[in-house]
Amino acid sequence: MTRAIALTGGIGSGKSTVAKMFADMEIPVLDLDAVGRELLDSPKVQAALMHAFGTDIQTSQGHIDRKTLAARAFCDADKTARLNAILHPEIAAYEQQWLKKQHASYVIIEASVLLESGGVSRMDGLIVVLADQSVRKKRVLMRGKQNEAMFNQIIERQCDDNMRHKHADYILHNDGSLQALQQQVVQLSEQLSKESS
Repeated sequence: MTRAIALTGGIGSGKSTVAKMFADMEIPVLDLDAVGRELLDSPKVQAALMHAFGTDIQTSQGHIDRKTLAARAFCDADKTARLNAILHPEIAAYEQQWLKKQHASYVIIEASVLLESGGVSRMDGLIVVLADQSVRKKRVLMRGKQNEAMFNQIIERQCDDNMRHKHADYILHNDGSLQALQQQVVQLSEQLSKESS
């Protein structure tokens, strides 16, 4: 039976870098954030989102305008909860279909809000990537996709590192070099392979 190991971390922690390191070692990785984006093209999901957030969130090409949706959905906790109620069951169903097709001893399921959504309860273990918030902010601002205000908004919506630490089965520290992180990932992969065999 394939073990589903969750991978999470706050914005800028290096979670996606860790996921890529696992993928490079030929461990199957499912990115639930990417699945969520893909599901925005599903007619069922689009209808529910337009009902909840207004028909003008759909572009003339028939796609959901993610920026407009984010601005409306993340302005308060109730609206964020409405978005999650629409997307999370669909994401969980996709994940279950994907898991049925896997034959590896363990797989990585990456998601930024796994603890907040309760999705971690479906997993067989949880890896948390931790990095100091000042380091994370620097990384995010260097990417150029978010400004400081957006970074702070995202931080407020995500749970804090104390909560992540409390729920973690495995912790990766990412305040140092990529080589140091890679070493930790290789060691953890060996540990997970042993535990899953």
